[in-house]
Amino acid sequence: MIRRAEQFLFYLLIFSIPFQARKILWQQSWYFNEWQSISIYATDVLLMILFVFWFFAGKKIKIEKADYFLVVFVLVSAISIKNSSNFVLSSYNFLKLVEFVFFYFYLKNYAVKKFGFSRSLAVLIAGGLFQSVIAIVQFLNQSDVGLRIIGESIIDSNMTGVASFYNKTGEKIIRAYGSTPHPNVLAGYLFLSVFGFYFLWIYKRVSKIYVFVYALILLAFFFTFARVAVFLLFVNFLIRVILVRFGGFKKEYWKKKLIPLFLTTFIVVLFFSLFYWPEAVSRIKISPREEAVQLRIFYNKESLSSLNWFGVGSGDFVNWLMVRNPNLPRNLYQPTHNLYLLIFSETGIFGISSFILFIVFLVKDFIIKTKMEKLHHYSFLLIFSSFLFLGLFDHFLWTLQQGRFMFWMVLALLSLGWLDTTHRKLNSDLESNKID
Repeated sequence: MIRRAEQFLFYLLIFSIPFQARKILWQQSWYFNEWQSISIYATDVLLMILFVFWFFAGKKIKIEKADYFLVVFVLVSAISIKNSSNFVLSSYNFLKLVEFVFFYFYLKNYAVKKFGFSRSLAVLIAGGLFQSVIAIVQFLNQSDVGLRIIGESIIDSNMTGVASFYNKTGEKIIRAYGSTPHPNVLAGYLFLSVFGFYFLWIYKRVSKIYVFVYALILLAFFFTFARVAVFLLFVNFLIRVILVRFGGFKKEYWKKKLIPLFLTTFIVVLFFSLFYWPEAVSRIKISPREEAVQLRIFYNKESLSSLNWFGVGSGDFVNWLMVRNPNLPRNLYQPTHNLYLLIFSETGIFGISSFILFIVFLVKDFIIKTKMEKLHHYSFLLIFSSFLFLGLFDHFLWTLQQGRFMFWMVLALLSLGWLDTTHRKLNSDLESNKID
């Protein structure tokens, strides 16, 4: 009974990652700024309960070589608080870092082995389907659905500050949000859902209804109009095709799997292109004078101007920016849209150095342990690399609750990618299909 309850809560957490349901406990000013507030999310509560189960299970945390650099990074982040202009806010962001570092260890040392990798991916796909239905309705209606209970944002074409763009005819187009705070965040979650589908479709005997689910998720993914994420998905798809065709992985089995996948992808892309080509063209074109581009350049330059061994303080970039540029419009006080520059700015040279070493050794250990012998090893590395690349253009993986879950899941995924060589249950699960 207890095990089933724990399993249910874990699957519920994966499903509800995009939810925004929360209680705002504190804000720094009379006007609300996301980056100057303290909140507790429903997903925080779920995670804390799961940590209690983990604690009483008595499972020890296994520290790999790469993890030592992660520990150093956490320590540097703690020291950086001394430079912060707001001790409370900086301490909160440090505690969020600690929370998700534990989430990383929880996944790699306990949860996935206990509850199953394939089932976890199935729940991720179910979550993606749920978000896709919301997103498609939002996009077609150009307004929110009204699901406040899960934290859906209020979106309307007459509102300012809503993620939108203008098509070639001058019509304002609102991008799909799902229940996330921004379309780019939704795109990240749907990206993971697509990865989950690819993995189960290729390695497991799943119902053909999964193809229909994939089509809906892919369509909703396009409705986010997240340029970098869409680009990365096509690159991932192309690399997988090349690996199957020329990488020595091709067998008759792949024809049964890849043909339906190709056809479904082609149909969705064709449908989207036929009906939404003006919108797609408007988003594809990027001008150096575009506001989004100019703001990214501005934030990046500002972050590089704060050279410090320990940075301006964990989570304190926005406060620092306010002091440095006090006359900016309120809506422009945001973290720099580059994960690595944000880490550098907030935790300094020591912080970014230890973080990069953590990433490098994580990849090195993965390659050494797997020897890249199987196709899914390349798949894990692709999804990992995609999120690292995504971090060059956005900060949500580091600053928002939903993004943090995704980012640390992907980091744990690379540690789990070699489990098929050491974990009997997963090994037999993969070998049952005799692919690669």
